[in-house]
Amino acid sequence: MPIYSPASKEILEIIKQYTKKGEVVKIFDPLEYNNILYREITFSKKLFRNFRKENLGYLYINEKNEIVNEKSLQERLAKLAYFSDVFYNTESRICIVNAFQEDGAIEKDKKDYKLVEAGLDFLTKEGIVDSEQVKQVVIKLPSVRKNNNAVLKQLMAKAGEYKTEKKYFNAHMLEELLPIYREALSINLQKIKLIDSGSGCYSNIKKTAEKKRKQMSIRFNHKLTQPLMKISYMMGYFNKLVDTCIIISKMSDTEYFKYLGTIEKENIDYRVNLNRSKKNS
Repeated sequence: MPIYSPASKEILEIIKQYTKKGEVVKIFDPLEYNNILYREITFSKKLFRNFRKENLGYLYINEKNEIVNEKSLQERLAKLAYFSDVFYNTESRICIVNAFQEDGAIEKDKKDYKLVEAGLDFLTKEGIVDSEQVKQVVIKLPSVRKNNNAVLKQLMAKAGEYKTEKKYFNAHMLEELLPIYREALSINLQKIKLIDSGSGCYSNIKKTAEKKRKQMSIRFNHKLTQPLMKISYMMGYFNKLVDTCIIISKMSDTEYFKYLGTIEKENIDYRVNLNRSKKNS
């Protein structure tokens, strides 16, 4: 669910000395810190080269609509805002909820995996050695994704429960949700490592499947063309993931969480460093 809304006329008037021409101003759902409510304000412009909006500045205001100028408080609020994005803001690319699969998507995946297994069995009979190793990855992957989905479901339920009970995201809620979040990330690392384990095979399997599918003896055999097509698609996905996660895939859990901690800090610092000052000040 979105957790930002357009700023009201009252807020726009209060922050007009911080706003630049042509900017879109949005205001965050309330955050609670030390029993006081605060809100994050974002300033953005649409970037036409990629048709998305990028935040160019931030402000924090309290429940009296007073600007927060104390840096240490800005840092604490930025951390709450960042993790509120992670847990609740489905419009954000960092929202972990977006990784959750509904039942329909899970069933479709199961069918795709079965087709890929059938295609790999065919390639094994054709003497393609790599296909058996890739099949082991494909067999194990649904279980890992199922575990990840179960943890994400638990996280969503807990996050929703807290939001219903307490309404405002705060440090206590963050500390309660973090262990479940870390567990989901740990399972995701397992998935990355599993897929990476067959990285030397995917290009050959993809190329072979595409070549076989074009052969006259196979081209009109739907029982073979569909599995081979699914193999081509899945191997392309695997290759892309391996390339994207080339550093992460070699990490231990400890190294991975240290790496993620650095990224989280960078994202929080980004909000603080772009905290707006008055124009001409």
